[in-house]
Amino acid sequence: MPRAKKSAPEGTLTIVGLGPGAWDDVTVAAQQILQSAPRIIFRTLRHPTVQVLREQRPEMEAPSFDDLYEHAEAWQGLYETMAERLIAEAQTQPVIYAVPGHPLIGEASVRAARALAEEKHIPVHIVAGLSFIEPICAALHIDPIAQGLQLVDATELAELLPQQVAGRITTTHPALISQIFNRRMASATKLALLEIFPPEWPVTLVRAAGLPDERRREVPLSSIDHDDFADHLTSLYVPAIPEDSLQSLRTPEALRYVVARLRGPGGCPWDREQTHLSLTPFVLEEAAEVADAIEEFDDDPYHLAEELGDLLLQVYLHAEIAQEEDAFSLGDVLEAITSKLIRRHPHVFGEVKVAGAEQVLQNWEVIKQNERAAAGEQPPFESRLKRMARHTAALAATHDTQRRAVKAGFDWPTLDDWVGKLNEEVQELLAAPDQAARADELGDLLFTTVALARRLGVDAELALREANQKFRRRFQRMEQLAHERGQRFEDLSREEHVALWREAKTGE
Repeated sequence: MPRAKKSAPEGTLTIVGLGPGAWDDVTVAAQQILQSAPRIIFRTLRHPTVQVLREQRPEMEAPSFDDLYEHAEAWQGLYETMAERLIAEAQTQPVIYAVPGHPLIGEASVRAARALAEEKHIPVHIVAGLSFIEPICAALHIDPIAQGLQLVDATELAELLPQQVAGRITTTHPALISQIFNRRMASATKLALLEIFPPEWPVTLVRAAGLPDERRREVPLSSIDHDDFADHLTSLYVPAIPEDSLQSLRTPEALRYVVARLRGPGGCPWDREQTHLSLTPFVLEEAAEVADAIEEFDDDPYHLAEELGDLLLQVYLHAEIAQEEDAFSLGDVLEAITSKLIRRHPHVFGEVKVAGAEQVLQNWEVIKQNERAAAGEQPPFESRLKRMARHTAALAATHDTQRRAVKAGFDWPTLDDWVGKLNEEVQELLAAPDQAARADELGDLLFTTVALARRLGVDAELALREANQKFRRRFQRMEQLAHERGQRFEDLSREEHVALWREAKTGE
């Protein structure tokens, strides 16, 4: 009994490079195939080489994938669809597929087709061609190897989520983005690149490189889609951002890059190990230092700019960590606060009329409640004290707690009542039998002191901050006086300390 023959694929896939555009740049091997094959599938017919070939061979069958470019609602899966069509034919017959440039340089459709062909056990032959890189490098006078040029397909870039762009392109090396074949693709490319480059970063659009009608246009990144310059022969050159120039870039993107660099491979070991939780104390600390800088604004205005930068760094760090976890991105942070501000200011962005600031606050609270209800976060009953930040400084939290309780009608009716309550808490503190009881009673006393301040119309936080500053000022003066008199402050007696205090106080 004869052995059964092993089944083998009946077709093959031959991929031919058309070069950058001029017929003279097409290799001899490629020309031989292009001039003899009765049928060739082209990725696009909008290429100078194809136009010359169709003039030479008007009888040749020349299907293409131009319809996919024209009608695709999204870039995702575009090249996979091309590959599936190619391999479906190559399973039963020899297929010749022609692409611009070199088949193995910047051709996503070829990568997809080769992967699928390997899966289906279909032989693939590559016929080389001059790539699009050489004429572009000649036009821009750049050495791709020396500069570490990155090659990126625009359709691939358009598929990325915002948080993935920094992982695909590094801003410290130049990038050449191919397949900027129309204005819509230019827009998608711009949006992706704006995740890591400043809007004003100078880039160069290169069209028809190496051809008689070659054109170049240097524009800010934000302007690459402002007209119809981009076409099927257009690539985008994005120069690197030198790390030593980041300090002079006054843009959010520069800070975003620095933070991503600190957190990325080869970055700072300390920054790389931080988490949302580990950074919490720094958020509180930086906010407090901003408050200090505000009080000192008249003496040193720029100090506030520095401290606001430190606080902004915390926002960027948390956004970067969340992006690494695919939780949210900095764009989500910006969108959330922008939407909230517009939503909660209908008297500015809508038709609502208000009589003054007090009515604005009333509307704000109503809008917040409606938002929670719409999100399903508003239970049938909720205490007024439930939604309070747990990490607020104790004095500020006490003031907010009392404000909410008073708003509900819970308050002593007169100032004398609060003074009496204060005296009562002092006596209970003095009578406390142990340390735990003293801590408990001291807390009550501090709480009552804040309430008394509120009743007097005094901001307890500001009052205590001023008391701290006053004490520091007088104590430093005491130390200075002792130093001027050749005395060691810590060696002075209690009476001498009191005398110095009175002298410092009188001097004010």
